Amino acid sequence: MRLKLFPDAGFDERTSFDASEVDLGNVSPEFLLAVDHSVLEASPLATSHDLSLALVIRFADVRLRRSELVFQSELPSLPETWAVPTDVRNRFSWRFGVDASVALVLTSDRPIKAGQPFMRGHWVARKDFSIRRKAEPRAFPIECWTPEDFARQGLPRDSVYWIQFISDDLNGRFDDPGEAFRVCLRADVCDAFRYAEETPQARALFSMIVAEILAEVLWRGLSNLDAGEEIERGGLLHSALARVAKATNATQETLRKFVVDGELSSLRTFAQAAVGARRAVARLGATR
Repeated sequence: MRLKLFPDAGFDERTSFDASEVDLGNVSPEFLLAVDHSVLEASPLATSHDLSLALVIRFADVRLRRSELVFQSELPSLPETWAVPTDVRNRFSWRFGVDASVALVLTSDRPIKAGQPFMRGHWVARKDFSIRRKAEPRAFPIECWTPEDFARQGLPRDSVYWIQFISDDLNGRFDDPGEAFRVCLRADVCDAFRYAEETPQARALFSMIVAEILAEVLWRGLSNLDAGEEIERGGLLHSALARVAKATNATQETLRKFVVDGELSSLRTFAQAAVGARRAVARLGATR
């Protein structure tokens, strides 16, 4: 039994999944259902009595502490895969955590025998999956600026946001991200975000801003590294590189080459992939 959370992902043998809040808002789980009949036929259960089984899937909503049987199929008619229907998916709070149990259960009572399941609904084999929101690093500082604030920095009064770097050396640890940079957001844009922060439109725009911040951190951090300088583990630059590498499998050498070649646009695409911007933007089409 394997699971994938998104249509463009591969079936994963892991049982524990974590994803960003934005990604979990777009989750579309699908199960790969495979039963090894040779193991069943060789088990004491099968040899001692007719073995009648069904495969069931149960979801448990961690936040609401509510569980529901969402799928059931007799083994002869078991499909190869099962994608969770939209109406079922929408009944659970994925952002707050969902547990899924896939089990083979008896469909009829059996003679009681010590150490063996005997009642209808008892499970013979089971696999549990856990889906959780990924722990996010401390949020970067955001300041709401007036048009005059932007003008004093020599910037257009109608700017939407500006990433102001306080430190050029990002290869180090910062107790507060505000010691390294801050995001200056136009005041009316700040108000709009507060009013509509849970909407797909706001999430899509904010994901693009986060991607831009990540790209800038990578660009400035890598640009200011001295020749042969090692990247400090746990530092701001190291964390940014690790985030991109985990999401895209990009090597540090690949990202450094973008900086050497002046390819900020290419670096930006890797940042977009790392923050799940595509899913957040694509979600807009599903809200029409």
